[in-house]
Amino acid sequence: MKGILFSEDQLLILVVLALCLVVIQWTQRNKSARDDGTLGLGRGIVALLGQWFGVTAFLASSEAAYDYGVIGLISYSLAGSLSFLLCYLAIKRFRLAGELPLMERIERVFSGKSLGLVKVLLAFVWLEEVLIVILAGKIILHLLYGWSTIVSSISMTLFFLLMMFFRYGNFHQASFVIALLATASTVLIPTLVYLDVSVPTVYSGVKFLATDMLELTKTAGWYLAIALFIRFVTHTLLNERVWTIYHQIKPSKRGLSFSLSPLIWAFLPLSMGTLSFVAKAEAVWPIVHDEVSILIVARFGGEFGIVLFTVTLIVILLAIISRYTVDGTEQKTVARLVAKGLIILTAGSIALLLPELTILQTMLVFTLVWAALAPVVLLARKSLVHRTFAVLVIFISAGYGVYHSVYTGIAYGVLIDFAISLGIMTLLTIFTNHPKGGGLVE
Repeated sequence: MKGILFSEDQLLILVVLALCLVVIQWTQRNKSARDDGTLGLGRGIVALLGQWFGVTAFLASSEAAYDYGVIGLISYSLAGSLSFLLCYLAIKRFRLAGELPLMERIERVFSGKSLGLVKVLLAFVWLEEVLIVILAGKIILHLLYGWSTIVSSISMTLFFLLMMFFRYGNFHQASFVIALLATASTVLIPTLVYLDVSVPTVYSGVKFLATDMLELTKTAGWYLAIALFIRFVTHTLLNERVWTIYHQIKPSKRGLSFSLSPLIWAFLPLSMGTLSFVAKAEAVWPIVHDEVSILIVARFGGEFGIVLFTVTLIVILLAIISRYTVDGTEQKTVARLVAKGLIILTAGSIALLLPELTILQTMLVFTLVWAALAPVVLLARKSLVHRTFAVLVIFISAGYGVYHSVYTGIAYGVLIDFAISLGIMTLLTIFTNHPKGGGLVE
């Protein structure tokens, strides 16, 4: 397959990317010496957006809109923004109850084999993130540069391993540049596309070629909405970096930071998702549906649009890779590096063996893990009964979720998975008669 980009575009991408790297390095080196790590409103919002502006918002939101139409577009945006607000309330509730940070709480509540199981499952957070990075990198190399999917998958895996070997970690605090590029992309890319393809043309094209995109009664679409909400809530609560940012933000600014950030974030999936309507109207049929946004930007966004879009994705990918090489490496043990290397190889193997796996599918598959794990981690307390039942609850709920995913659909499987895990843990908390109520504190 021949790549979409020409040599001039490739050179311009390299120049803009180099400028972004210079800006990131300059901001890191020129931090105030009196900076004590406390974040105000502006920096708190930027830090949160740096976590939430991922490649999923650019690629999976378009895929959701392409597959489910208006329901998918609205579901992705609302599920994300509402779940982020709920996560703030949950973290605040834990802190007011005197709870420890997430990993300290887990190590206090669980022990022995149950602790080992929870830590292994939490490693799936990184496996999902690494896999999504490899899938997104594969899309860029395949569509824009014409590399085969096999070569693209192998190249991204090797690049990931090399970055871990060289331990390049200065890039992991690129939140400001990511927020700036993502915000610019949110406004400019759809504008450029719709200047080329008018809104009436898109609407008439959708009405003629894809009337199903405008339906609001699809049961599968509403299952997706609930599944995405569960995914965002559980995944964010199990993300240690979000807990760290919460502690770094000034107490008086936390509520406003966590309220404004999801409102800003919501415009990104809404903007990127509308590109799927352009695809249906202009009869652009991607082989793999998470490729739709790149195809539309490349065809209708012009040179500036494709450069902005590509540079934004690459900066986000580099930031995630850098976080992976830095997080948890204060203990420079061979075992830790080997474990991280195995995660990369596992993700690369999955991408290679499943060439049609999409980013949205990856998110939902891993949600089967988060839906079973999150209620156990958040509601369990330090007792033999809870630790014993924790392992059983995880396997029972995840097993039922996988079963329903195979026979009914993965979104419905996520709902069943989460309902079983939450229901059992809630009943367990009630009937063990915890003296302080709710099971949230020791």
